[in-house]
Amino acid sequence: MFSLFLAGCATAGPGPGTFEEINCAWRVCITSLTTTSGKAYRAVNEEPVPATIVLTFRSPGNLRPGAHLPIERVIPPESSGILVRLSSIVQNQSIRARVTIAIDLGSSTTAPDADHLYAVPFGGDARRELIQGFDGAESHSASMRYSLDFAMPVGTEVLAARAGTVLYLQDGFTEGRAHPDLLEQANLVVVAHSDGTMASYGHLTAGIPVSVGDVVDEGDVLGLSGATGFVGQPHLHFHVGLRMLGSPGRTIPVELRGRGGSTLDLAVGSWIEPARPNSG
Repeated sequence: MFSLFLAGCATAGPGPGTFEEINCAWRVCITSLTTTSGKAYRAVNEEPVPATIVLTFRSPGNLRPGAHLPIERVIPPESSGILVRLSSIVQNQSIRARVTIAIDLGSSTTAPDADHLYAVPFGGDARRELIQGFDGAESHSASMRYSLDFAMPVGTEVLAARAGTVLYLQDGFTEGRAHPDLLEQANLVVVAHSDGTMASYGHLTAGIPVSVGDVVDEGDVLGLSGATGFVGQPHLHFHVGLRMLGSPGRTIPVELRGRGGSTLDLAVGSWIEPARPNSG
């Protein structure tokens, strides 16, 4: 199991008709705009997957936020638009609203390709044991239930299980052991697919050869397996999801196909044949 860093930034600028604050994570930015009638929140999503935005007003200040519930919106990939417009109660811009803005990649409403069979996500010359599956045992529980762990020696090629675009990567970590301090220190690659889903490949060795924005085909090398982050043994973590961090849909059940095209048995203890030998 692993977690992802969430980075953001903020700037400010005064005056009606101009932006007041910008909050960014990944390549998604939310701008707060002061208008003559109140305030508007605008989103720009430059990612190849939808983005889920949640505005939670801790204090509405001078605004009418509507229902006293979080405002959630989904912005399509590579698009922009106004999330919500809120009017002022009285014409007093000095009474500021206090709002928390949460940004997540993906959407729980995405409809994945139901009949897609994913390729085996590793190469090499030997079968590898599936040591964790979809039964929710050990570290794969709650939102991470539909994850797969394959035991394998460090240095095995990790292959794209489906064509897509490299959405996110985390690299440079070298340490790995079963300690909670290392939960966010797994090297990983996330690939976005044409149906809006995302595949994550975790615990890789440092020196990932792909970059964000790279287009990869099924079977392309994404890196080498390792034992970085929170691990008890060297293995490859693989899952597909609708959301990067949130739920529902952080992980979803998928099926893998073998070299002959048949659907594989993903019961824990199964021995899975690699998609192909290592290219090196």
